[in-house]
Amino acid sequence: MDTDEPTRRDTSAIAPEPPEPAGWRPLVLVCVTGLIVVFNATVLSTAIGRVVADLGATVSQVQLAIIAYALMVTAFTVTGGKISGLLGAARTQLLGLGIYAAGMLVCFAAVDPRMLIAGEAVAGLGGALLIPNSLAILGQAYSGARRTFAISVQAGTTGIGAALALLVGGLLVQTWGWRAPFLLLLIALAVAFVIALGTDLPRTDSGGLLDVPSIALSAAGVLLLVIGINQAGEWGLLLARDASPLSLAGISPVPLLLVLGALALHAFLSRQRRLSASGRVPLLDPAVLSTTTARACLIGLLAINLLMAGTSYLLPLYTQIVLGKSPLSSAIMILPLSIAALLSATSTPMLMRRLPPRTLLIAAHLVSASGAALLALTVSNQWAGPGTWLAEILVGLGLGAGLSVGSAMLMESTRPELSGEVGSARGVADFLGISAGTAISGAILLTTLAQAATTLVTKDPEVGRLAVLDLTPSSVGFVDNDDLAGRLAMLGFDSADIGRAVEVNVEARLVALRAALFTLAVLTLAPIVAFRNLPSRIVRHGEARPATAE
Repeated sequence: MDTDEPTRRDTSAIAPEPPEPAGWRPLVLVCVTGLIVVFNATVLSTAIGRVVADLGATVSQVQLAIIAYALMVTAFTVTGGKISGLLGAARTQLLGLGIYAAGMLVCFAAVDPRMLIAGEAVAGLGGALLIPNSLAILGQAYSGARRTFAISVQAGTTGIGAALALLVGGLLVQTWGWRAPFLLLLIALAVAFVIALGTDLPRTDSGGLLDVPSIALSAAGVLLLVIGINQAGEWGLLLARDASPLSLAGISPVPLLLVLGALALHAFLSRQRRLSASGRVPLLDPAVLSTTTARACLIGLLAINLLMAGTSYLLPLYTQIVLGKSPLSSAIMILPLSIAALLSATSTPMLMRRLPPRTLLIAAHLVSASGAALLALTVSNQWAGPGTWLAEILVGLGLGAGLSVGSAMLMESTRPELSGEVGSARGVADFLGISAGTAISGAILLTTLAQAATTLVTKDPEVGRLAVLDLTPSSVGFVDNDDLAGRLAMLGFDSADIGRAVEVNVEARLVALRAALFTLAVLTLAPIVAFRNLPSRIVRHGEARPATAE
């Protein structure tokens, strides 16, 4: 409901200082929940081949299921943060787990791609409650250095969850099929539900009601942005392609979607400032975004999640569909990245005691971007060699450190009673990055693939006869080599022609993979400009800032 009466309260005056916890049960609950959320966001990438074969789906439909999950989380996580303040952390956690479990049950029982996409969308609504509520739980249960440590560990579960999704998920898919990871998630959700019932959390009263126009503006802005990014490859980034649903004087609708999304988010932020100034309750307190530290950390988290999602989508896709590897073999091939992310995420809290967080954050982005660029240079159709392994390690180290440091600095830059809304802002940044990472990677693959294939066919006159294959950007895809060979055999091509066609197929996809990785590297470097004004140490709200702070 929209609130016109002055219901806003001075929460800083009524929120008590969080007491020291009796134990680590709240952190365990948050970490288990975080593992579930990230595991689900990553595991579908390990099962692409099996899902395509079993459900008769396309790679694009599996990509849509991945994006649907991230899209719903991103669109409604701001609302989830406010619900956490209204219902309380304990009840919000139980509600979020219940909705999430319903989505996972639909995915487990899916008989066609539409059910899989719908299940992931429902799970996304549960995630929109759980993700901001995690920081609300930590903000209420811990204080001081213990809270900083807890937030760093919680952020590090992102790397752990991604690693488990690749390894455990790959093993489960290889052994029992693509439904097995969803059964594991249902079991994990039951465990989290039991832990939540036994966790005693302090209660805070934020007061107020939900502002419906704010919900609509925030959701619409995110949806328009992500849809625009996701469809850029198929509809055209600027000029409309054949697959575009409409053409505005030859212009693709993608730029219009991006502009409308940005305007909707601008209107959302303006409304939050007006609500706050008039004494009413905003959906997102403007104080969350009021410092340069908070804004820089959010930009950094968006970029680091973009890289994480992009590599999590690209590498299993390439190794399974192009190289023909099994899900488990695919996970093993990118094991260096997974292990590095895990070690980096768990060790960063200790490094933050010795090194300036600003330095760690800049280093994290430099290292991860360098790793992505090196991977693009060294990756080959054999996927082997010290250069490729080193590149994977660099990407993993940067991902783990960037997530931990960025989350800790963001949380400590605002009042503890706003922890749920800080979680909302971080959730938007995280999952906007995840959505954009998957979408941008897919769009680059789709765009580059046809161009690369056409160029390679043109260079080889003998293979030019194989132009009967559709190489337009709207239809070309990651066709399995065996599937391609079978199609050509049915068309009457001999074994020599088929062999050359498979070589073109593999080489074109390698070119597309490299282009996508280089793009991710550049986008990961971009936020470093915003880091120059960050404080040299974590400054908790209310403390005097050092001279290097903004």
